[in-house]
Amino acid sequence: AGVKYNENVDSDVALKVIADHVRTVAFAIGDGVLPSNEGRGYVIRRLLRRAVRYGKMLGMNRPFMFELVETVGDIMGVYYPEVVDKRDFIIKVIKTEEERFHETLTDGLAILADISAQAKAEGRDMISGADAFKLYDTYGFPFDLTEDYADEQGLKVDREGFDEAMQEQRKRARDAHQDNASMKIQGGALSDLAVKSEFVGYNDLVTESKIVAIVYEDVLVDSVSEGQTCQVVLDVTPFYAESGGQVSDQGLLRGGKVTAKVEGLFKAPQGQHVHQVVVEAGELNVGDTVKAEVDQALRGEIEKNHTATHLLHKALKEVLGDHVNQAGSLVEPGRLRFDFSHFGSITEEELADIELRVNRAIWSQLDVNIELKPIDEAKALGAMALFGEKYGDIVRVVKVGDYSIELCGGCHVSNTSQIGLFKLVSESGIGSGVRRIEAVTGRFGFEYMEGQLELLKVSAGLVKSKLSEVPKRIESLQQQIKDLSRENESLQSKLSAIEAGQLTDQVVQAGGVQLLAARVQASSMDALRAIADELKGKLPAAVLVLGAAMDDKVNFVVAVPSELTKAGLHAGKLVKEIAAVCGGGGGGRPDMAQAGGKDASKLDEALQRAHELVAVASQG
Repeated sequence: AGVKYNENVDSDVALKVIADHVRTVAFAIGDGVLPSNEGRGYVIRRLLRRAVRYGKMLGMNRPFMFELVETVGDIMGVYYPEVVDKRDFIIKVIKTEEERFHETLTDGLAILADISAQAKAEGRDMISGADAFKLYDTYGFPFDLTEDYADEQGLKVDREGFDEAMQEQRKRARDAHQDNASMKIQGGALSDLAVKSEFVGYNDLVTESKIVAIVYEDVLVDSVSEGQTCQVVLDVTPFYAESGGQVSDQGLLRGGKVTAKVEGLFKAPQGQHVHQVVVEAGELNVGDTVKAEVDQALRGEIEKNHTATHLLHKALKEVLGDHVNQAGSLVEPGRLRFDFSHFGSITEEELADIELRVNRAIWSQLDVNIELKPIDEAKALGAMALFGEKYGDIVRVVKVGDYSIELCGGCHVSNTSQIGLFKLVSESGIGSGVRRIEAVTGRFGFEYMEGQLELLKVSAGLVKSKLSEVPKRIESLQQQIKDLSRENESLQSKLSAIEAGQLTDQVVQAGGVQLLAARVQASSMDALRAIADELKGKLPAAVLVLGAAMDDKVNFVVAVPSELTKAGLHAGKLVKEIAAVCGGGGGGRPDMAQAGGKDASKLDEALQRAHELVAVASQG
């Protein structure tokens, strides 16, 4: 930046902010946190943008933060090797984010210019707080930058209105947070609950359990009756509580005359598994002993998808590179969803390779071994740890043969052969540097492929072909379409010539200029232009205004000879006014222009308007 340290207080602050923020951002991206519009990713995005703003104060009006990553690695790499190991990826992420923010600033400045111009036109000397907040919230445009620009334009910014809009947004966020039922529960009766609850569901799917607490409408109660929904804590539970992307188990609590459906779980502030329960029959009481039964079919499907997620993670690293890191996941009975860090698109060939690698791991019948190990030992073995997850001194290591090893608290199959089948359903980008894969396994994979086969059968029926010959039949039909299209173009050309020949005697004088303003038969804009091209050869000195009605709409083409464009006639301006008669618009070059209209009933009126316009323009 050409700025020396310790010479100016403001520039010293800017230098410190940039140094601090580039360290933070580099470490976070090395851990797998990518800039985004929510959660921890939003924090990183804001830090980056704040540093860029301070860079502008130093005269840095181009991306520069990415150039500092190497220096961060040189200084901090001994203590934080990820900054060195993942340097290229970190640089790419930061550079991309910087470039996008510079584009955002450009867009914001353009919008701010419009807002300022409008304020001046309305006689106002102030930009509203709502407009300033929209720039901040939508485009990441800092308030002080809006103030600087406004000052240059002789305007002020409504700071009070901006602050009010900011407070309203924060209130909406708080309200949304409070509307979350589980969050209200965790802040209420369960917040200080001291009873113990042990999870044994890795090995046992049915247990004899004692009810140690019941919460009804955010209050601890002794019992609940049939038809009521409540939260239940058991001393021992086989039910897995939603965590790490894996959804909760479902099942039943049964004992004596009581039956209660477990619809889901979450973890209380003190770590207990809290069961979301609907009492279907009888009465639940604190102190009762019930049989807790996990729905084994659902758990089995979840386990298949969770182990498949580990295989997918490994396959992605093998095919795309070690920079791939999990950025989110969802594991439920019917499907799996996996978000991961990767800049750029993924080819069909790469996707096919990824899918094949996962299926090979399934077909190889790899044993899934799960052990508890000291975290340092687990990491030494190469176990992948996920950013944002909290690990204790002893961790659960999930090892799939010699293929995959991760730290994970979820539920898994005992052998990959139990997964049966892995099928990718979709792949897409969901944010800056984050992509998403959705897939199905087991019977859901079979059902998906059956559905695809059914589509193929329907297609075969439509093209009157055997299944195996559908591609060949489609190629044949495509060739027929091309041949028919060429034939249609040839016929259209002949029809255009015939149409043009019939119109040449309709030329009139309009203010000393030859004009042909006529209604023609043309099924498309291309056909209309073809007629105009034909007429230009037959009537080189005439202004052409052609209109064609298609259903309720109308198309126009206007052509003006080059000699007349020099005299001031402009096809684009003419067609715009003519189309306006029919409720449309358009434009184009001085010699050739086209437009559309919504009301075909006014076509003749529009053509009459063409006579008036050409006459006036030619005399001007």
